[in-house]
Amino acid sequence: MHNFAIRIFLNHSIALAAIIGIIRFRSIAPAYYPFLCIIWLGLLNESLSLFIIYNNRSNAVNSNIFVLAEYLLTLLQFYKWNNHSARGYYAAALAGAIVWITDNFALHHISENNSLFRVYYSLAVVFLSINQVNKLIIYEKGNLLRNATFIICMAFLFYFGCKAFIEAFNVLRFGLSDMFLRNLWIILYFVSFITNLIYAIATVCIPAKQEFTLPY
Repeated sequence: MHNFAIRIFLNHSIALAAIIGIIRFRSIAPAYYPFLCIIWLGLLNESLSLFIIYNNRSNAVNSNIFVLAEYLLTLLQFYKWNNHSARGYYAAALAGAIVWITDNFALHHISENNSLFRVYYSLAVVFLSINQVNKLIIYEKGNLLRNATFIICMAFLFYFGCKAFIEAFNVLRFGLSDMFLRNLWIILYFVSFITNLIYAIATVCIPAKQEFTLPY
């Protein structure tokens, strides 16, 4: 029970970023709205999962649905940052949806803890984050440590890099013991906790929206 309480605390640490986002929402630049939605949706999913587990049921279904929604919102966030063509966004969203459907309905069941889509999603976010960071290093003239986009991308690199590595073990198995896999998930809980703290810092650093003024 003690370990379960620690897990609840680590996973719900995203509430800090969610609260900051609510407080600052009216002043935050709209380009960061998808990130805020990711934070709020993450908190909602953690709370729903806790309720379901307390009722002795599996939270696999809502978690599998959550990662698809998170993937689409993450793609939208990179689209907002870069103003890429909508065609590229729709193509990436469609590719992810195909992998998600294959993982949860063709190869496995949606009520199971499926990792194939999570590996795909994590690698896609790592690739997008590296590309975004490279652009910021080249073109951004300000302090990157105060740049919300840079901070978010570094958090993405840290979390999804670890997640892709750990979820790969669940896909391939390698004949590993359940105890070994359980320890990997424990590591991911602490990675998630650190990431949530970075998200909170990023939420504080998100620039304010620009006020529209009429030219004279």
